Amino acid sequence: MAKEWERSRRGAKKFAREVEIGKTYYTIHTTKNPWGEEQVWDSHVFDRRSWLTGAAMGGHMSAEYLCLNYGPIYDEQPGSHIRPLFEKDDDQVYATPMDILQVRESRRKQGVRR
Repeated sequence: MAKEWERSRRGAKKFAREVEIGKTYYTIHTTKNPWGEEQVWDSHVFDRRSWLTGAAMGGHMSAEYLCLNYGPIYDEQPGSHIRPLFEKDDDQVYATPMDILQVRESRRKQGVRR
């Protein structure tokens, strides 16, 4: 069963205590499009600890910051009824912004224009 941490001070502190380095966590966002609102999921990985506070960090965000600003947080990927945030028309899923940057870099090296 998927574990969920709520978007509150208590939930953020609990998530910061229970976060595992290297594990993927998911948030669900609601996007506003011309054709209506749509739910999308985004993935986050905490890959290090802060040298100053010891908090788990994923890029520039601490676990507590992520939970307070983008929560609730889930430890299992949402179902197929919610699409990924970084998805292209060719049905290839780019799970993180880093994947998109790698694709852009490879296209630039090949000389392919958008």
